Amino acid sequence: MAKMKLAESTFTLIPEGTTTFKVMEVNDEKYEDYGKLEVKLQTAKGETHIERFTLIKSNGELNEGALKAWSYFARTCLNNYNVDEIDTQDIVGCYITATVKHETYTRTKGDKAGTEGTSVRLNDYTTASGFGDSTTKADEPADEEDDLDDLDL
Repeated sequence: MAKMKLAESTFTLIPEGTTTFKVMEVNDEKYEDYGKLEVKLQTAKGETHIERFTLIKSNGELNEGALKAWSYFARTCLNNYNVDEIDTQDIVGCYITATVKHETYTRTKGDKAGTEGTSVRLNDYTTASGFGDSTTKADEPADEEDDLDDLDL
């Protein structure tokens, strides 16, 4: 028998709290046929997350909720809430801050049907200009005193 070193598992859930992400890629290959977009996001630590938007329902109708979610996401990434139309690639390289929450669910398909899983859900998007001090807890107070030093009185 031979001893063999195994690779370390690199998959971990992004911790709950407020985190800043950079938009690394927008996969729109299935947009024309199925109305699907996938946005690959990355944290300052290199953790990745994929946000998925299904803009067309299985019956072919527009998914209004998903369109509103995508529109808000894109406008927040661009920090332009007046834009009416964009190329999906316009948000690549943009930063966005979101609240990360974990949700548990019971799998219904595949070999793991009936077992519990955990997914990451992003909420409360806000515009960000970079990573900076981006991984803070949601309940941490903002330091407002420093802002007064920058004012010309």
